[in-house]
Amino acid sequence: MIPGIADPIRFILDFAVLFAVYSILSISLNLEYGYTGIPNFGKVLFFAGGAFVVGSLTARLAMPLAGISFNPEKFCTENVKLTYMVSQFFAANPHIAIALFLLLILLAVGVSALLGYLASYPAIRLREDYLGITLLAAGELVRIIARNYEPIVCGTLGISVPNPFAWLSGRTQDLMYIAVMFTAAIGIWIYTERLSRSPYGRMLRALRDNELAAEALGKCGVSIRMQTLVLGSAMAGLAGALYAYYTGAVYADDYVPIRTFLVWVMVIIGGAGNNSGAALGALIYVFMDRMIGQYKYYVPVPFDINYLSYIILGVVLIAMLMYRPGGILPEKPSKTIDFEKIAARFRKNLSAREA
Repeated sequence: MIPGIADPIRFILDFAVLFAVYSILSISLNLEYGYTGIPNFGKVLFFAGGAFVVGSLTARLAMPLAGISFNPEKFCTENVKLTYMVSQFFAANPHIAIALFLLLILLAVGVSALLGYLASYPAIRLREDYLGITLLAAGELVRIIARNYEPIVCGTLGISVPNPFAWLSGRTQDLMYIAVMFTAAIGIWIYTERLSRSPYGRMLRALRDNELAAEALGKCGVSIRMQTLVLGSAMAGLAGALYAYYTGAVYADDYVPIRTFLVWVMVIIGGAGNNSGAALGALIYVFMDRMIGQYKYYVPVPFDINYLSYIILGVVLIAMLMYRPGGILPEKPSKTIDFEKIAARFRKNLSAREA
């Protein structure tokens, strides 16, 4: 038992799922900023893109398969009832539920990648400050459109998302979500880690450290940054889709710029240029946020307790920048072939043969 927590199992499940989602986000930002030097201040744009795809299409695609008739003009007002009916259909047809789940995950990844390409195309040639501002504005623009154009996620009402694992029982559903999300998070970490240690990853760091020198060696900085932003956006779309399925609802106003800056804090505290550091930063934030959420009624502060996590994160961020700017787990040199050692061993073997 965890003191002060009424349902420790629920606490652990929520903690694990949120950690998986934020670790995907922080690792994707680490790929863009830590390795390539792209100041992506519009990360929430691609996170929201994946969530909006899931929220907008899951029920709409499932209702014709379930034989549910509805009036498109009343979809938002009857959304909760329709979502319940679709979830019951999923409970009786697990194969359809899984197929739609996988289809929409792939679609969410593709749409977020497309958003990354569209956002990068006019902006990627800008320098750091202007690029960051442009991406920040793009992220806020998408939220405002979704908030005011009801067919996407029902505007300010939000939209419910059918449960694709309704065919499982209570705790088994939670375990399934954890298994899926941790599989995705671990897969993203392994892929990004292998990418960062490959020649392509070393090219990203060369572009980050000295773009002029990299371009003098024949590397196209604009093309590489666009590829990286598209890849990072696809990862964020995966996180957004999984998050929407787990929470069971999508609200446009949940995807505000503060989410972007929280992910930035995770990367900076954990260690930019280190995937393990990015995941550690996500772990620190989620643990702190969950603990404050559990004990907020016991902490006497003269302001809204929900802002306490932001204050603590700000203090930790300032301390890290002052005393450990590389983060808790700073970037390490990539493992490369030691040609001098190989040459020395070759000369030694050659001398032994001649003797």
